[in-house]
Amino acid sequence: MYSMMITVFVFQSTSPNEENAEIFVALLAGLVPVLLAFLFLFFVIYRSRREAVARAVETQIRLSKVEGELKALRAQINPHFIFNCLNSIHHFIQQQDARLAGDYLIKFSKLIRYVLENSSKNWVTLAEELEANELYLQLEQLRTGNAFRFDFDVDPQISQDQTFIPPMLIQPFLENAVWHGLSQEGLVKLHIQPNGGTYLHCRITDEGLSAIEKPAYDLSKLVKKSSMGIQLMEERFKILNEWKGFEAGYEFKDKLNGGREVLLTIPFEEE
Repeated sequence: MYSMMITVFVFQSTSPNEENAEIFVALLAGLVPVLLAFLFLFFVIYRSRREAVARAVETQIRLSKVEGELKALRAQINPHFIFNCLNSIHHFIQQQDARLAGDYLIKFSKLIRYVLENSSKNWVTLAEELEANELYLQLEQLRTGNAFRFDFDVDPQISQDQTFIPPMLIQPFLENAVWHGLSQEGLVKLHIQPNGGTYLHCRITDEGLSAIEKPAYDLSKLVKKSSMGIQLMEERFKILNEWKGFEAGYEFKDKLNGGREVLLTIPFEEE
C-alpha cells in the first residue's frame, strides 16, 4: 500500500512538468518561424529604405547636375543674343541715324533687363516671355527697316499670367526665322495652343520666299546651317527632357504654299 502511494505521488508530481515542457516546446516551435519571418521582413524593409535613400540622393545629384547644365546653357545663350543686338546698334551708328539708335537702345535695355533678371529662373510666365519676344522682333524690325511684319496668336483658353514656361525657348527660333528664313518682305507668325495638360504647341511660320525659290530643308544638315541659338536649343531641349522626363522638342517643315515653319513642343506649369 505504501509502495503504491509513492508511485502515484511520483507520477502525479512529474506529470505537470512534462506537460509544461511540451507546451514550451510547442510554443517555441511556433514562435521560431514567426521570429525568423519578422527578422526577414525587417531586413527587407531596412534594405529597401536604404536603397530608396541612396536612389533619392543619386537622383538629387543628377538633377543638380542637369540644372547646372541648363544654367550654363542659358549663360551661353545670353551673350549670343546680346552680341546680335549690339551688332544692330553698331549698324545704326554707322548709318549716323541717332533717332533710330536711341529707339533701339531703349528697347534693347528693356529686353536685356528681362534676359538678365530671368536667366537664373527655371520658369517664367508666358506673358513675360511673349513681351520679351515682341521686344526682340521690334528690334529686328528697326534693324531691317520694317522689312517684315509679325503676329502673335495665343489660344484664348491659355491664361498667360498663370502659365509658366522655361525662359528663352522661343526667341532663338524667331531669330532663325528672321535671319535665315526671310530674304524679302514677309510675315513671321507665332501661334500658341495647348496640347494636353503638360505641353504647349508653338508654331512659328516665316512667309517670305516661296517653296519653289527656297530649297527644302535637309534635316541632316539643319543644325550645321542653323544659327548658334538653334544649336544651343537642341542641347537645351535634351537636358530639359532629362531633367523632368519631358518629351519637349522642335521640328522644322516646309510649307506647300511657301515659307517654312517650326513646331515647338514646350512644357508648361500652371499656378
